[in-house]
Amino acid sequence: MEFDNRYFVHQGREYEIRIMADGNRITVKAFLDGKPANGYSYMVEDLTQRDAAIEGGIDPLKALVDTAQRDVENGVWEQYQAVIKSRTQ
Repeated sequence: MEFDNRYFVHQGREYEIRIMADGNRITVKAFLDGKPANGYSYMVEDLTQRDAAIEGGIDPLKALVDTAQRDVENGVWEQYQAVIKSRTQ
C-alpha cells in the first residue's frame, strides 16, 4: 500500500508528514529537515483503516495526518516539553 506524504510550510520552514506502513499498522509522523519534528507518532491498524472507510465512510488516516500537522502548527510538543521542564526545576 502506497501513501502520499503531506508537505506544508509553518513559520517559514517546510515540514513533511510521512505515512509509513509496517505490517498491520500505518504510522504517521511529522518531519523537519529529514528528522522527526517532535516526539509524537500516530498509528492506526490497517484493518481499522479499511473497515472505517468501507463501513463508515470515514478516513482515520486522514484524521491522523491532519492531527500531526495541527500539532506542529500549534506547538503541542513544545508545550508538553515546557510543562515537563517546569516540573523538574
